[in-house]
Amino acid sequence: MKLLYYIWSFVERFGTSAVSFVGNLVLAYMLTPGDFGLVAMLGVFTSLIFTLVDCGLSDGLLRESNPSDRDFNTLFYFNLATGTALCLLYVALSPVVAWYMNRPELQPVMALLSLGAVLSALPIAQLTRLRSQLKFRLLAVINLASICTAVTVAIVMARCGCSYWSLVALQLVYPATMSLLLVLLSRWRLRWEFDVARFKQLWKFGVNLLISTVCVQLSQNIFAFVLGKYYNPVQAGYMGQAQKLQQTPTNSVEASISSTSFVLIAKEEDPERRRAVIVRMLGIITLVIALMCGTLIGLGHPIVSIIFPERWLPVVPYMQLMAMWGLFYPINNFMGIIFKLYDRTSVIRNVIIAEKLLIVIAALSLHSMGIEVVMVTAAAISAVMLCVYMVAASRVTSIPVERLAWTYVRSVLAALPLAALAWLF
Repeated sequence: MKLLYYIWSFVERFGTSAVSFVGNLVLAYMLTPGDFGLVAMLGVFTSLIFTLVDCGLSDGLLRESNPSDRDFNTLFYFNLATGTALCLLYVALSPVVAWYMNRPELQPVMALLSLGAVLSALPIAQLTRLRSQLKFRLLAVINLASICTAVTVAIVMARCGCSYWSLVALQLVYPATMSLLLVLLSRWRLRWEFDVARFKQLWKFGVNLLISTVCVQLSQNIFAFVLGKYYNPVQAGYMGQAQKLQQTPTNSVEASISSTSFVLIAKEEDPERRRAVIVRMLGIITLVIALMCGTLIGLGHPIVSIIFPERWLPVVPYMQLMAMWGLFYPINNFMGIIFKLYDRTSVIRNVIIAEKLLIVIAALSLHSMGIEVVMVTAAAISAVMLCVYMVAASRVTSIPVERLAWTYVRSVLAALPLAALAWLF
């Protein structure tokens, strides 16, 4: 039965990413790198929407064995209030951002994208409720239907000559469709309830996750921001596509395994079995991600030249550097579930603040040396922080640090033959 949960979680995550990737590929033939770059420049702001709206409270509920409807109602109203405030803030900031980036066209784009804060707030409570109830099949159906609808709308708009506005629509239609489907397919009925004491308990758990996730989003999107500010939107568009090519497979695998493991391991009361599952999942995630990243590094040019038009070939070196970095940071994300399970979210906060702050500083201070130098530096920083994570995880779980390190190294070594074949090819 547990295997079935993983299968449906994988279908949800990977299927959503696959549809998004295919839609992105079609749009790449219809739009210019500059169109993608213009929207990617705002990624440092839009990527924070879901994080700031949720504030880590949903993970707090997922740790509970039997959360009540009152808990989900509390989560819903907090999400909605936060989303509304964030929307108004982004609208107010849009002229400032457009002035700083010296691109007036960014103001209406950012103002419209701010609606995503409200639209993203609506489905969080219901999605958390379904995940807590292990209804991964229904989640897969809702997510796939939502992304298919959003991609279709974006392609139609691009066909009609809407340029970068089709990419804006893609980000808004997806959460709007999801909210509608949840109302139609979920049996949960909203009530006017807000438990202040329960909210304070969830906030205490989630605030550290909020801080750490904000740092993650800032560091992942800082490259497109730097390229747009100091270079041009075309290069920002190349970087955005490189991130999608690398993150679509790796993040889908990591997220599908991590999200399901978090719920299932949280329900596992035997300490030894819990430790065994953690080690096994670390090995599986590392092996799969290493295989994917090695293939992207070795076959970067053929992959891009086959699936993208010729004007996108400059994406290749960015994608290969992203793949090298991808050997570390998705594993760091998975390691975070250990500290969530053991209620040590302060460890996640401290390590991620240190890691992402160093990456942001590197991006802003080394941009004159080339974005390639910045990305290699970011990969080195993530590698060091992975070692820190393993030491901290060993202390929390009583798993020997040598066992965690060997599990990671063994999985990477197992992927080397395929990476070498891809490089030779």
